[in-house]
Order: sequence, then C-alpha cells, then structure tokens
Amino acid sequence: MKRQRTAYAFIIVAISIVFIIYAKNFLVPLILAIVLWYLINALNSLFRAAPFVRNNIHKAITITLSSIFILLILFSIGSLITTNINGMIAVAPSYRINFEQQISKIATSIGYSRATDIQTLSTQMEFDSFLRGLLMSSRKVAQQFSIILLYTLFLLLEQSTFAKKIVALGMGKDRRERLSVIMQGINEGVRTYLGVKLIASIATGLLSYGVLRFVGLDFAVFWAFIIFIFNFIPTIGSITATIFPSLVALVQFETLTPFFIVLIGVGVIQIIIGGILEPKFYGDSLNISPFVIVLSLVMWGLLWGVVGMLLCVPITVILIKIFAQFDNTRAIAIMLSRNGNIGSVGRN
Repeated sequence: MKRQRTAYAFIIVAISIVFIIYAKNFLVPLILAIVLWYLINALNSLFRAAPFVRNNIHKAITITLSSIFILLILFSIGSLITTNINGMIAVAPSYRINFEQQISKIATSIGYSRATDIQTLSTQMEFDSFLRGLLMSSRKVAQQFSIILLYTLFLLLEQSTFAKKIVALGMGKDRRERLSVIMQGINEGVRTYLGVKLIASIATGLLSYGVLRFVGLDFAVFWAFIIFIFNFIPTIGSITATIFPSLVALVQFETLTPFFIVLIGVGVIQIIIGGILEPKFYGDSLNISPFVIVLSLVMWGLLWGVVGMLLCVPITVILIKIFAQFDNTRAIAIMLSRNGNIGSVGRN
C-alpha cells in the first residue's frame, strides 16, 4: 500500500510538472489575475477598516473604487515604461559614443590600445535594437493584460459565492476547519511577505532615486521604478537592479565617477534594506530556507520567466502552508522551511 501511494505521488507530481510547463500561456495570465484580484481585495480591506467607510459605504462601491485605483496605477506604469523606452531609443546614438570613450579609457588603463576592436565591439552592441525589442515585449504584455482583466473581473463578480460553494461541497466540520486554517495561514504568510516587500521596495526605489538624481542620470524615475520592481525578485533582483542603472551611467557620462557613485550608492542601499532590515521585519513569519528560495527562483524562472521569479516566494509560502497540514506531506514542509518549526496545527 505504501509503495502504491508513493507511485501515485510520483505520477501526480510528474503530471503537475508537465501541466505547468505546457500550460504556461494559460496559467501565467490566470495567476497574475489572481494576484491582481488579491491586491484589489487587500486595498478594499484597508478602505473598509475606517469606521466611516465600513458603516456608511456599501462593499461593492469600495471594491469598485479599489479596482479603479489599482488600474490607474497599472496604466500609469505602462505609460511610464513606454515613454521612457522611446526616450532612450532617441538618445541611444549618444550613448554609443560615450560607451566607446569609456571602453577606450578602461582599455588604455590596462594597457590595451586596439581601437578598431573597441569600435567593432560598440558596433555589435545595438542599443536601439535592444530597446526596441524591450518595447515590443512590453506591448505583448499589454495585449495579455486584457485577458488578465477579464479573469479578474469574473473573480470579483463571483467572490461573494465562494463561501456558499464551500458549504455546498458538503464537507464535515473538521475538514471545513482545516480548510479555514490553511487559507488563513496562506493569507497571513502572503500578506506579510507582500507588505514587508512592498514597503522595502518603495524605500529602496526612493533612496535609489535620490542617488540617481544626484548624479543626473537620464530617466531617473524609470530606473527607480525598475529597482522597485526587481526588488521583488529574490537575490538576483537586487543585483540586476544595481547593474542596470550603473551601466546607463557608464554610457551616459564621459567620466567613470557617476558610474561608481551609482554602483556603490544603489548597492549599499540594497544591502542595508534587503540584507539587514527585511529579514528583521519578516522574523519567523517567512519561514523559508534561503537555499529553497534560490532553488525556487531558478525553477520558476525557467518555467515562467520573469513572472515566475516574481512569484516564486509567494508560491513557496503557499506550498509550505498546505504541506504542513497533512501527515503525508509534512516532511516536505519541514525540509522547505528555514528552521523546521512549522507548528502542529491541522496535523492528524
């Protein structure tokens, strides 16, 4: 019987992996719609926490206002990205000239003086082509956004029936309580992660914007926003968010001083907030092994690209909360956790 269960478990895992890989075009918009739906409800909860709103305004109105607010932010972000990429395309030729000069200086300082090779390298680096490709990618995301909005709309319309459907399933009291514990644990873990990460990312973006403005970097608002977004990607996000504006400083200015200021300034901010302050705010609420986070980052990045990297931590939090509630999967939850302390709630 035990071997049979093990075989069934392997079959389920294999089918799940195949489904995740080949259903990417279906799953990614659906997952993003669930994230958007979650954010709208989180904002709605903040609105309704005020006594005046809770007692005088219908929930449907606050949900609508929350949806409009989130959508306005998303459309503003889309406009910011498009405008700044077009602006960078316009100044790309001047960036190439500065890049040649900077590379020549670096090459000369290390005793390498073959200018023809440097010019060839600069010619091969098509900045404007890269930026146009980035612009096309953002347009593809915008095209998918209509599907995400459609999914989100139906989730909002049907969310009032979720509780009734659970009751209609005919589950016993113990099973309903366990489901409630699982959902509460998932909500608490994800909410804590998103809340701390959002505050940390905003602080990182604002402080980095101060550094970028200090050196006079082009499109400082855009690069501060990129730092904010990439800060949600564990480990490599902070590194990438530091390298990108540093490289722009390298090709924008004629001296290396702004490059080092951006590199060191943004890097120090990332270390202080991401490496020191964030873990303290999480405490024991984000009980995930750092090694598991790296593995999750690589795995979901390979499966779903940047979206998978952004969602790898919430997905791992959800898996740990679910696995911890059942004897058959409890060992997996312990191995995924940071300290092995996953509690005993819901264990049979």
